[in-house]
Amino acid sequence: MGYLPEPKEGWIIPINLDLSTTHKESLESEMRNTLQKLGPEFDLPEPITVGPLKGEWQGVLANQPDATSLTDKQKFQLYSENVKEGPVILYLHGGGYVTGNPEMARTATLKLAKLCKGRVFAVDYRLAPQNPFPAALLDALAAYKHLIDPPSEDALHEAIPPSKIIIAGDSAGVFT
Repeated sequence: MGYLPEPKEGWIIPINLDLSTTHKESLESEMRNTLQKLGPEFDLPEPITVGPLKGEWQGVLANQPDATSLTDKQKFQLYSENVKEGPVILYLHGGGYVTGNPEMARTATLKLAKLCKGRVFAVDYRLAPQNPFPAALLDALAAYKHLIDPPSEDALHEAIPPSKIIIAGDSAGVFT
């Protein structure tokens, strides 16, 4: 990333999602079982793996304090203090599964965070053709799992109840 300017009214904290081996194997198994239900005429893609996944927490503050000396976890806690009761938007960017990233969607995502008085977790899912179906779908599921069941005390956030998560996106980013 790094080719667009940093937002003036928002905060961004990039992260690498680190799912446990158990969570990865569970997601991969469930995806394989689901795709097998499509029938014998469906060519099951292989391998079905949860890959390395990145994303970024985003939000808006009325008065952005100087947090240059803080760790990412401290920044997240400081920035989230006024919106922790609000929803969390799991945002899946558009781009036809072949282009795009959370950085390109920030105009929309920061506006969403401001309007709902919440935070956004924007997923930088794997793109085709290097990562064909179901890679993007697996990444979206892994991000959701990360939100509801963070892997460790090193995660920036605490577990988020599913009732507080809104899934949003644009174009191909919306899985229906």
